[in-house]
Amino acid sequence: MKKTLFTLCLVVLALGVNAAEIKFLENPVWTDVLAQAKKENKMIFLDAFATWCGPCKQMDAETYSNQAVADYFNANFINVKYDMEKGEGAMLSDRYYVSAYPNLIFMNSDGVMLHKGIGFLAANDFLKLAKAAKNPETQYYTLKKNAQKLSDAQFLQFAKQAAELQDEDFGYISKDFLASKPDLLGNSDLIDLVMNYAFALPKEKDLSYFSSSKSKIVKEGKYSEDDFEERLVSLTIQFALSEEVQVTQEMDFDAIKTVLDKYIPQRSFFVFNYFKTQYYLENKEMEPALAAFDEILNNPTKVGYQQVCNAMMGFGPTLFEAGKLDAYLEKFNAIPVPAKDANVAYLKDFVKAIIFIKTKQTDKFKEMANAMLASTTTPEDVKKDLRQALQNMGTN
Repeated sequence: MKKTLFTLCLVVLALGVNAAEIKFLENPVWTDVLAQAKKENKMIFLDAFATWCGPCKQMDAETYSNQAVADYFNANFINVKYDMEKGEGAMLSDRYYVSAYPNLIFMNSDGVMLHKGIGFLAANDFLKLAKAAKNPETQYYTLKKNAQKLSDAQFLQFAKQAAELQDEDFGYISKDFLASKPDLLGNSDLIDLVMNYAFALPKEKDLSYFSSSKSKIVKEGKYSEDDFEERLVSLTIQFALSEEVQVTQEMDFDAIKTVLDKYIPQRSFFVFNYFKTQYYLENKEMEPALAAFDEILNNPTKVGYQQVCNAMMGFGPTLFEAGKLDAYLEKFNAIPVPAKDANVAYLKDFVKAIIFIKTKQTDKFKEMANAMLASTTTPEDVKKDLRQALQNMGTN
């Protein structure tokens, strides 16, 4: 009898260990949540989810059932879950800028958003997010409110969070911050900010300064010359699209070309025609888009072999949708591989393989992948990826 009772006790204890969970209020009346938060003097944690969201279900199954997570959240927050597609969920979705799921929102008892995370987080990362939400020095929206008063190091950390949250406001916030600096490349934090996070520079004089600062940035030891060149292209394009350059309602392509020729002369031809192709495709204007793309394919020596491959890979799926892919693959195939690019000649077939898999032309992908696997010129790391793709398709 004692043995049986002991066994039952172990079962009860085991069930208790596995029963850890955050105590959520599910789809409650929002005003009641605010009243409870004020009464208990607690912050609010809002799990904004959708019933069809896989990562939301994964949070329920793996993260919210973690003992340390449950203990911390139950002690520190009023925890609520709202289906964003029902009841007050739509109102909360608009109020707290919910555009992806799960949206993990932390706010004060007045409902003012303080911090946020997006997407599935394992237990340890979720706890880090919650502790950052509790600390005014790391709360994202508190930092955002005071962004112009932050030190360079603090602003860099804020920038990293802004990138993770895809905050559309960060572009103008970073421009204002950099505009206040006597030297926007004055220290390693500012260099990291400009090289990684700043959407655009404040004025043309800043772009001019950046364009002449390759040696200074490379000497930091974090960035290569290629890193610098890629960043210069990005910042030049953004300046060309700024209000300082675009002074009419219609896109001024001549003004864009002038800026590109000035700051990235060696890459101007490719970047200009790539941008025009992309712009017209996004606006469903196929004829001018194809004219710009033809400029790239018809002038491979001005563009460079690898850039031609990048353009074909980027626009291939859209050309497929428009019924134009076969004709343009024929043009692409006819472009000779320069002797200096012989070591990456495989890229031509690789581009086609990527297009075929993106456009779900499975048989063509398999044929191209197997040909590349049989070739001695295909790098082993590329072969590994091709084998994995074929395996995922259930073939050898």
